[in-house]
Amino acid sequence: MTYLQRLGTGVAAGSLVFSSFAGIVFADTTIEISGNGNNSHNNITVNNTCKVNVTQNNTTNVDVNVTTNLSTGGNQANNNTGGNVTVGSGNATSDVNITVGGSSNWADASCCTCEATSSATIKDNGTNSTNNETVNNTTNTTVNQTNNRTVKAKVKTRLRTGRNRSNNNTNGTVNVTSGDANSTVNVTVDPSTNSI
Repeated sequence: MTYLQRLGTGVAAGSLVFSSFAGIVFADTTIEISGNGNNSHNNITVNNTCKVNVTQNNTTNVDVNVTTNLSTGGNQANNNTGGNVTVGSGNATSDVNITVGGSSNWADASCCTCEATSSATIKDNGTNSTNNETVNNTTNTTVNQTNNRTVKAKVKTRLRTGRNRSNNNTNGTVNVTSGDANSTVNVTVDPSTNSI
């Protein structure tokens, strides 16, 4: 008996989460205050703020339950007279292969860029005027990636071979042989990954 099972990525073993953000560019800013009289008060404040927030979460719960029962033998040849008796059991083989794929987060989050120009001009004002210029360019890129995975594997294997019977046979050769009982269980858990 051969039993092969693969829990595929995106079904039982989590999912691939992908996020892509192109670079965010500030817009051109041009401000001018001109031609005011003396003792005027002029203020220019330019605030450019760019924020990129990426949050990715993977939660995977996998329960693997394998029960294997193998039995070979249990043959009987009794009460034979005047002949040869052969009792043989074949082999019982079980192979179980289970692979749990890893979940993945992949984020292509380009940072904000300040390629644009910010121009603030105060000119042609009279004497004793008060002039202030402030230009603030702020960028913030935050990426949070989380993988939570719980894998529980429970394997039970029971093997039985033999239990052949050859009783009360007369005037003959009696041969009793038992086959092999083999069981193999492989459980593979692939790792989870986060990539930026």
